[in-house]
Amino acid sequence: MRLYILIQFLIVIYANGFLNFFKTSPKIKVRVIETLEHNERYCVAYYYWKDSMNLTKNSTRITLVLHATTEYIKYLAKQIEVWEGPISVVFFVPTPQETECMFKKHKLCSKYDKITILHFQVFEYFKYLFDTSKISMHFFFKKSSLDKCPHVILKGIKKPKGNVIEKFSRTLSLIKSLPKFFRHYPINTARNIARIGKRTRLFLSGDIENYSSMNYESKVSRLAVKEILNNNKTNLVLVHRRFEIRETVPVPKLKTQLYELFKNKAAYVFHWFFFKRGHIIPGLNDWFNTEENLNETSISFIILNNSSKWEPQFVGDDRVPFHDERFPYRVRSNSHLANIMCFQNFSFAIMNDVFTVHRGVKKWLKRFEKHEVRSTKLLFHRLKKEFNRNLTTYYPHMKEHCKKIS
Repeated sequence: MRLYILIQFLIVIYANGFLNFFKTSPKIKVRVIETLEHNERYCVAYYYWKDSMNLTKNSTRITLVLHATTEYIKYLAKQIEVWEGPISVVFFVPTPQETECMFKKHKLCSKYDKITILHFQVFEYFKYLFDTSKISMHFFFKKSSLDKCPHVILKGIKKPKGNVIEKFSRTLSLIKSLPKFFRHYPINTARNIARIGKRTRLFLSGDIENYSSMNYESKVSRLAVKEILNNNKTNLVLVHRRFEIRETVPVPKLKTQLYELFKNKAAYVFHWFFFKRGHIIPGLNDWFNTEENLNETSISFIILNNSSKWEPQFVGDDRVPFHDERFPYRVRSNSHLANIMCFQNFSFAIMNDVFTVHRGVKKWLKRFEKHEVRSTKLLFHRLKKEFNRNLTTYYPHMKEHCKKIS
């Protein structure tokens, strides 16, 4: 206990010195943000940033749906460069402290202290450094002991001035050094919130560290209009292949570049050494050997989901069910969705040429990930029974075609 108090004391001392680094910068205007309750346990502020794209309700653009904690925001800069269309991203942040409201019309208010407000300082620096015109950004936090979701008073954020890149880097480093503010990352809550915050019918629910091939959005959008938006007879999603590459090689933009890396064992099917069953799609050699079309993509073949462990990434529309937020991080948190979609009679169309890549080859779980899995094992076994029972009850005609999660 004494050690923990000492660590906290040292962090505050360091932070006080660190904050003096910004003392000559003028403060921005105080901002009061409304939050909405999500699934009883969380509070969400939608559109902390709102994209400035001209998106109508009939838009055929594809929104890239992302989620993260603040320390991963650096990957968002690469997504701005790679992704052509709109991005809806949500960040999980600490719970603010209850405080007195500034306006009588607000019933419950909260604020961040001078340490936790640094999460929003990072957002401010990022927006100054990068073009966020196609990003809608949201944030959410655990409701914890708050009676209801409060208005959040954001006070003490400095306007970017001076060497902003250095300040951005130093602030991120400080945030990474702070004690973890959550035990389990609410991954499916984050996925769903980011999806709710999108402004288009079509979306790709992805990972902030995964980058798409060149012109993915424009190529797939044209195909999706025909196969998804103009198709009211069948439920269908457009699936791309996923890969991971060694840290030392450049991110491939074209299939031909990816194939060279693959042949030289510098690229692998995503999670090849870690969770192979979740990402294998048949016909890989044929896919590589099919001549690449730089202007459009097409469907290679269509399959049904005959696995309880498959984790496809795909472009779909609002017919796609939301993730079940009861599933914990790393324990069927993504593969269960393909199970639901099987019971709802979705088809999975495997696309030619387009793909995503993750920098870094994963071979095992990190220590904190192992802890996540162990600590949620009992919960998963209880949930598994209820989940399987519900699917077979709601969709009895699909019992012979779809597998239960195991």
